[in-house]
Amino acid sequence: MNHKVPGVPGLPDPIVLATDASVTPDLAASGYLATTGHTGLRAHAYPPYLARPSARVVVTELRAVYWGLSTVLSAHPGRPVETRVDNLQALTFLRRWQQGGSQMPDGYDTHLRSRGAQPSLVKLQMLAEYTPHLTFLHEKAHAGHPLNEAADSLSKLALRCLRGSVPHTELPRLIPLWAKGALRDYRRSLTTE
Repeated sequence: MNHKVPGVPGLPDPIVLATDASVTPDLAASGYLATTGHTGLRAHAYPPYLARPSARVVVTELRAVYWGLSTVLSAHPGRPVETRVDNLQALTFLRRWQQGGSQMPDGYDTHLRSRGAQPSLVKLQMLAEYTPHLTFLHEKAHAGHPLNEAADSLSKLALRCLRGSVPHTELPRLIPLWAKGALRDYRRSLTTE
């Protein structure tokens, strides 16, 4: 589910995108929030063929980057984007892909999906390699960075929704509420630095 809330006005480039993921043994969820106001979350049962269990966290983290980047880049083509991730393994893949590497997480299946669709990490690898003005940075997890905390909360909200503890009908209210609060806190953090 993707949403657009008012972004952070008057910010110079680059656009900042924060992504995060939450994984259980059988479920995967991701969330993202950008200074443009684009935000989203996804959750699904984790297909066992996509990667070995040890790689599921990094795969889900990278899928969060893909969904966030593809949304932001389609709305703002050509603008520089700084993507902040809190998973060092995911960051390593992103930086290698920027340099032309093609290695995927352990056991990730790169075969075409249904109806001939490319796997999301193959599309992300191509975005990283061929899109100018992308920067990938590490953001320490649970250190109070407003955008990272919001992405983390959105991924956990997606898991709770999938499990049935949060009704789907609440998402249109909760996602913009959390995103607006995080963007407000991010604006404040810029003025105090």
